[in-house]
Amino acid sequence: MDRLASLRAQKRAYIYGVVEQVNGEWVFFDEEDEAHELTSLPEEVELFRFGQWIKGWLGEDGDVYMTERYALKNGDRLRYMKPLSHAYEQWLSQLPDHAFFHFIHLVNEWYFSVYDCLYCYNYMLFAEKGVNFLIFDNSVDMCSVHHYFDEKQHRFELTLQTGKKVIGVQLDY
Repeated sequence: MDRLASLRAQKRAYIYGVVEQVNGEWVFFDEEDEAHELTSLPEEVELFRFGQWIKGWLGEDGDVYMTERYALKNGDRLRYMKPLSHAYEQWLSQLPDHAFFHFIHLVNEWYFSVYDCLYCYNYMLFAEKGVNFLIFDNSVDMCSVHHYFDEKQHRFELTLQTGKKVIGVQLDY
C-alpha cells in the first residue's frame, strides 16, 4: 500500500456532505450542517453515485468532471479529504516509509486516525536530531506523541490521558 492509499483508508479522513442550490449558488452542507460555498472546497472531490464514491474535480459552474461531465443536483452527496496542517503534512512527508507506516500502525492500534491530529510541532524542519510533539483527539481519548529522531532511528512514544503508554522504534536501514 502506498502512502496516499494509506491516508485515504484512515477513519475520519473525509468530510462528508450534500450540495444544494441556494439563491442560484451551490452550497455544500457538511455533516454538522455548516454551509460552505462550493468554491471553498478543494478541487478534488468524490461524488456518491451508483452505490460508490467516484473521484472527480469540481468545475466552476456546479459540475463535477469524472470520466464525463456531471451536473450537480440538489441532494447529491460529496466528500473530500480533510486538510492536514502544513507542519503535520511536512512531518508525515519527511518520515521514511518504514517509520511512516509504523507510526500509522501505532496510532490506529489505539483507535486514533492520522486525521485526529490537533497539533504538530515539527522540529525536523530545523534539525537532523531532536523531538517532534503531536497531540491527537479521537473524541474519546487524548494522545500525546513524542517522536524522537536522529540519523539512526525513529522512536515514537504514545501516551494516553490515562497514563497508558506504548513505545515503538524503527531503525533506519
